[in-house]
Parts: sequence; structure tokens; C-alpha cells
Amino acid sequence: MNQSINIKFDLLFYYQCALAIAAILAFFTDINSYLYTSGIVSQPPLFWILGFAVASIPLIFSRDKYIPTSLILWCFGFIFVSLLWFVLFPGSGELAFEELRKRLLAVIFLIAMAFIFSRNPTIHYLTRWAIFLAVLITVFNSIYEFFNPAAFNALGNGGRVTGFYLNPNSNGCALILGMIFSVSILQPIYRLPFVYLVGIGVFLTFSRGAILGWLITVIIFTVAGVLHFNKILYWILGIGTFIISLGSQWWQELLQNLDLNANSLERIAWFQNISTSDSEDSADSRLEVAQLAWQMFMKHPFFGNGIGSTLTWNVEISTHNIYLYYMADHGIIGVLILPVLVYGAIRHARGETKYIGLAFAVFILLWGLFSHNVLEERYILILFSLMAGMTEGSKLDQKLKLEYQL
Repeated sequence: MNQSINIKFDLLFYYQCALAIAAILAFFTDINSYLYTSGIVSQPPLFWILGFAVASIPLIFSRDKYIPTSLILWCFGFIFVSLLWFVLFPGSGELAFEELRKRLLAVIFLIAMAFIFSRNPTIHYLTRWAIFLAVLITVFNSIYEFFNPAAFNALGNGGRVTGFYLNPNSNGCALILGMIFSVSILQPIYRLPFVYLVGIGVFLTFSRGAILGWLITVIIFTVAGVLHFNKILYWILGIGTFIISLGSQWWQELLQNLDLNANSLERIAWFQNISTSDSEDSADSRLEVAQLAWQMFMKHPFFGNGIGSTLTWNVEISTHNIYLYYMADHGIIGVLILPVLVYGAIRHARGETKYIGLAFAVFILLWGLFSHNVLEERYILILFSLMAGMTEGSKLDQKLKLEYQL
């Protein structure tokens, strides 16, 4: 009898491993959205989400099942606040309902992934290798698309590198997040080459937020001892040489030979002369919408304007800032929505997981200044669930070590 029970749980473990790796390859790479948007498959991402949610149900019987309490509390709190504001501020109509639907879907996704990424350290280890593979694929796609701009043209991305992601900023963000979770599974000799390979992929997106995030993450890993400072000096010299070459005749000739669109050329011009305010206008448009969101918040600073409030204005783009996005919706408590989730995911992290959580937290909180879609993007949400699972796993490991010492 006991042997049959053990076989049952062993099968569940292998099933959970397969499900975890499949989830990373489906959602962290964003291949589910790309296949649908490009018309290759007819099933929308919702089909994938519900499929994995149903597939995670057997994991209820796993011996290692554990959904972090902090993640569950945040999910219920987020939905409660969203439903309450939806009832109290019904003015936005269909837009508010669509926003509510997105939030419900995000919570379902977080919980399903939390089941899949339970606190079993073996599953976390295999999942991080899957993330490493996904990062290599994304870097390859980025380099290939840079020299072949029409490679992923079905998405209508405007010419900047996107790979399987819907925009270049998401591509850069995913690369950095993948680096955070996978760099420490490599041998020390391979870590710096991997970090700078990711840096190349990030640079090719011409995303200022992603490039800044990559630099800050490298600094964090250097301070934490994941990367060796003395070896980084040589790489810094190489990066400095590359930056100087941006204004060289060789670089200008390369740009002329590449089929880059106006958007990419404007970004390159901005990097060549950051002090020139009129070389690239997306920063100005982002500042404009940020000011509009701030004005909305100041009109109703305590309770906000209801969910989806920034979707109703007569501007083509949204806030590009998740803090302003939720502050306009919920008032002053909106600024806490993302930080509370981040804190819940990394709270009580121990050992190696602690510095992974630190890098994850710093980057996500920084990225919130550049994007209002942090809690909608599945390649980000899936890592919140993984981070929470790794945190619980690190707590369990520490507890077992203390018991062994006693």
C-alpha cells in the first residue's frame, strides 16, 4: 500500500516538473501571445491560461503543495479592492469591466502558477534551467531580428527588436528577469559571458528602461558576489570602447547598411546625444501622460477615479507608470499595490534566494516606473509565483538545517 502511494506521488512529481517547464516555455517566452497575434494558431492566450489552470488541479494531491500565504492574501486583497472600486465608481462602463476581467485573469494565473511552482527545490532548479534556455532563445531572436527587421513583422512592431514579445520594452524586461533567475545556476566562469550576452540582447531593443535595469542588476549581483568585480573591469573597458564607437564613422556606415526604421534611428540618435531633447519624442509623450495621470490623482487623492480611469482619456497611450496607473484608479493606496506584492513574494527569503529576491524586487519596482502593464504581462506574473515558491522553499531548507543541527 505504501509503495503504491509513493509511486503515485513520484508520478505527480514528474508531472509537476513537466508542467513547470512547459509553463515557462509557453508564458515566459510569450510564445502563446505571439502565435495567436501572428495568426499561426487560433486559440487566444486565455485558452492557454485556463488549460494550465485545469492541468494544475491534480497537484492538490501533491505532498509538496504549498501556496504562499502572502501571495494568496495579496490576490484576495487585490480582487476585493478592484470589485469595491468597480461598484463604487461605475462611470467607466465597458472599459472598467474589461480592466476588472484582466485583474481576475491575472489572479487566476498567479494562483495556478503558484501550485505548479510549489516549494520543491528540484522543481525550482529545473525551472531555472528552462528560463536559461528561454533567455538564449530570446537573445538569438533579438540578434536575428536586428539584422532581419521583417523576421517578426507579423506583429507590426514598428521595426524595433521584439522577438516573440509584443514590444521591444517587454523583450528587454524579459531578458533581465531571465538573467536574474538563471545566472547563478551557471558555473562562475560562464556567468559574465552570459550576463553580457543578455546585455547585447537588451541593448538591441533600444529600451532605455531595460538598459538601466540591466546595469543596476549587474551592480546588485556584483555586490552580492554572484559576479566577480575584477573580471567586470575588463568588460567595462569593452563596453566603454563600444559606447565611444557609437559616434564613429564605422558605426554610421553600419547603420546605413541596416534596414532600420525611423523609430530605431531616433533611439540610436538619443543614445548618441542624450542631452539633445528633440532627438526622440517618446520621452516627451510619456511625460505628458504622466502629468495627466497625476492631475487625475490630485483631483481625488484618497479614493481615486475608479478602475480603468486612465483608459477613458483622449490620449492614445496610457501612463507607462504602474504607480500612477493605480493611483489614478484607487487614490493613495494605489501606490502600494505593486510594492506589497513584491514584498510578499520575497519576504523571508533565505540563502541564494535572498539575493535573487533582492535583484528581482529592485528591478520590478524600477520597471514599474516605465510600464503600467506589470500586473498584466504573464512573463512577469509567472516569475512572481516562482519567486514566492522559491522563498517558501528557502524557508523550509533553513528550518531543516536548524533541526539537523539540534
